[in-house]
Amino acid sequence: MNLSDIAAMIGGMNIQLYDQREQALRDKLKAALRTIDPAMYATCRLMESELGNLSRVFCSYPSILDNQHFGDEIHSVDTLIERLFRDGCDHTVLLPTKVMVGRTFTVAKFNFFGFLRKVCARYGALAEYEEEIQALWEHLLFSLLIEDVYQVIIERNGFYSPELRREAALELIHLWEYRFDQTVTEYAPAVVELWRARLQIAPVFGTMMGTMELMRLSSLLSERWYHFLDELGENREVQQSLEEFVFGIVHEEVCLVRETMERRGITTVNRESLQEMLSQEVPLEPIQGDDPREMYRFYHRRSRRILRRRIAGNEGPQRTLEEILLVFLVQHRLASRKTRS
Repeated sequence: MNLSDIAAMIGGMNIQLYDQREQALRDKLKAALRTIDPAMYATCRLMESELGNLSRVFCSYPSILDNQHFGDEIHSVDTLIERLFRDGCDHTVLLPTKVMVGRTFTVAKFNFFGFLRKVCARYGALAEYEEEIQALWEHLLFSLLIEDVYQVIIERNGFYSPELRREAALELIHLWEYRFDQTVTEYAPAVVELWRARLQIAPVFGTMMGTMELMRLSSLLSERWYHFLDELGENREVQQSLEEFVFGIVHEEVCLVRETMERRGITTVNRESLQEMLSQEVPLEPIQGDDPREMYRFYHRRSRRILRRRIAGNEGPQRTLEEILLVFLVQHRLASRKTRS
């Protein structure tokens, strides 16, 4: 079953598995794969068929942006935001089904492009497509991860203003509704850009000052990043979150390494000595530049440690760098609107 068959099967419903860039790349790659490895080509077609089924289910649900009447109840964007404020975003049975189907679709699409990336790496004749596939693979993973950052902001009742949390909720709802549009949100690209840049650098540790990593990271980012550092770079929490981000280890580990260096009277460390200081296994390449899943794991490791810090009342950053950056961008947007009005 190919994409045309799927479209015919569901009676002409508008299904968009790919954007224009993805479609062009997919067409070229599949045409080449059909000649190189017919069996792998058949697997590719089967995976696309399954994606089409998920897309059909997603598109069959009503828009979460429209008002829905269920007897005496009216479900709207406002009632959904109220639910997010009250219950949070992790309670799957309390969210519209379309939200969960859409996330499942994105995970499946991410796995499909991961499969295509492995195929490109396997056959030299497909190597020319590997870089593009990599970028698309990363974007799909980061689109899932940005949802997690928005959710944290929404659920911080009493920490952020209702106005800022509502803005984050509206952005998240649009992400949920427009799964196929890579440019639907205004703020997400800056955070995605940060993750993509981080994948390209590997910490060298050295003096544990992070200056080299910060310079390398900044050289890959846009002007928004410089505005962020200019306004918040002296903030202690920002500095601590940035240290975690550039070194690839959590705040407590950064502190332990520095204390050990001072106690032993040494000025530099490498990855091998870092392993010994932390008394644990630290991968030689903690965040692989070719695997965005490492960034996903790294974000959630920092998030879990933040929760433990808050519960225990321990010193250290109470937010990830991604959350701080996203809040900074949303706040500036809200301030700009007030100025214009």
